Amino acid sequence: MRHFKSRSLALWLALAMPTWAQYGRLENTKKAAPTVRAIAVLEWTGEMGKPKASRIIPISVFDGEQYQPGGLYLAKPEPLALQPGTEYGLQDAGITKGIFDINTAQDVDGYWFGYGAWKPMTTAPKRAKPKQGRLTPQVVGGDAGDGHPHLVRKDGSGSQDSSSSGSSTSSSSSSKTSNNPPAGDPDRPTLRRRSDSSDSTPSTSSTSSGGSPAPETAIGGADPDRPHMAHGQQSMSDDFQPAQLTGVPSGLEQMIAVSDASDREAHPFVYLWADPADATKMQTAMEIAASNAIAAAQPPVKPAVKAHTATTAHTATSTTSTAAQRRKAAAAPPSPPKLVFTNERFKAYELTYSGGATLVFSGETTDHAGKTKYVTLIAQPDFNGVPKVLFKSVTDDDHLDQTPKMRLVDAVDAKADNRGDLVFELRSSRDREFVIYRVSAGQAEQVFTTGSLPNSNSQS
Repeated sequence: MRHFKSRSLALWLALAMPTWAQYGRLENTKKAAPTVRAIAVLEWTGEMGKPKASRIIPISVFDGEQYQPGGLYLAKPEPLALQPGTEYGLQDAGITKGIFDINTAQDVDGYWFGYGAWKPMTTAPKRAKPKQGRLTPQVVGGDAGDGHPHLVRKDGSGSQDSSSSGSSTSSSSSSKTSNNPPAGDPDRPTLRRRSDSSDSTPSTSSTSSGGSPAPETAIGGADPDRPHMAHGQQSMSDDFQPAQLTGVPSGLEQMIAVSDASDREAHPFVYLWADPADATKMQTAMEIAASNAIAAAQPPVKPAVKAHTATTAHTATSTTSTAAQRRKAAAAPPSPPKLVFTNERFKAYELTYSGGATLVFSGETTDHAGKTKYVTLIAQPDFNGVPKVLFKSVTDDDHLDQTPKMRLVDAVDAKADNRGDLVFELRSSRDREFVIYRVSAGQAEQVFTTGSLPNSNSQS
C-alpha cells in the first residue's frame, strides 16, 4: 500500500510540474513604447524672438534604436516631426531659451518645412503644499507579501496606490500633463504636443466667426494610431508669428530645436574654463592649427631651377651648400605664418559629464593668390593643453561642390542619452544639407545626414 501511495504521489507531482512551469514563471514580454526624439534647426532673419521670417527644418528623429529622416518619418502627409501642434524647445548648448509651436507644414520640392509661432519661455508655477487632512495617505509596511510599502488612509481603509515611490509618482504626473497618448495603441511613440491638442482633431482646425467649426484639413490627420509629439497651448493671440522664410538670405540665423514626449532634465554642454584666460589661449592655439591645416592643403611650391654654372668648383660648392640647407630645413621645418581669420567662431563644449573640452573652430581667410579659404576644425586638448585635431575641413570657392564649407549650428543630445553631438550645416555652391557628428574615443564620426535640401539656391 505504501508503495502504491508513493507511486501516486510521484505521478501527481509529474502532472503538476508542467502546470508550475507554465504559471510559476510569468514574465511581462510587453515592450515599453519607444521614446522618439526629434531634432530640428530653426532658421530666421531679424530679431531673435521676434524675427521677420522663420522656418523650422526637421533633421532627424531617433526612434529608440536608430536615426530616422526627420523630413520623411511617418509622413501622413506631413512628417511626424512637423505635425501641426508640435512643440519644440529652442536650445542654446542644451539649455532651452524659447518655444516654437508648429502651426503649418509645407512640402517644398519633396522636403517638408514647418512654420509657426515663436514663444518665450515661461516658468512653471509653484504648487502649494497640500494641507494635511484626516484621510491623508500614509506609508506603512505592506501586508501583500511583496515586501513593498503601500499607501493606506488614516481611517484604516486598504486603498493602495499603484505607484510605490515618490519619484515615479512625480514622473507619472509630469508625463500626464505633457503627453497626449493616442487612444488607439498605448505602445505607439509620442512627441511633444500642446496640452489642449486632441489626438483626433488637428491643430489646424479652428472655429469660424459664426461659431461653426472649420472642416478638418489633410495636414493634421485624424489617425488615432498615429504617434505624435507632446503639444503646448493652442492660443496664439499673444505669440509672435513671423512670415514664412524662403531661400537662403544673408544674415540667416540658426538655432537647435528639440521635441521629446518625455520631460528630461536640462544638460548644459558649455565647457566652463577654470580661468577665462585659458579660453583665449586655446582660441589662439586653434587659429594656429587652422593655419597649419590650410598650409597642408596647399599644393607644394616647386623650387626655382637655378642656372647651370660653368666651373666645376662652383658647382661643387653650390651642391654642398644646397645639401646643408636641406638638412637644416629638414631638422627644423619653418612654421607657416599665422593667418588672419574673418567670420571666426570658436566654441568649447563638454559633450559628456566630466569628459573634458571639445573644441570647434571655423573661419575664413585669404591665401596668397587672393582666394577665400574656409576651414573648420574639431579638436580636443591633450595633456599639455595643445589641441589635437580630430577632424578638419579646408575648402575654397572653386571646390565647394567636392568639399562644402561647414557651419556649426550647436551641440545637442540627439539620442536622449545625455551625450552631446555636433550639428553642422554643409553648404556647397548649389545646395546644402545638415549632418550630425559624434565625438567619441578620439574620433569625430558623421552619424547622420539629411541629404541635399531643396530651396537652397534662391536668395530672399
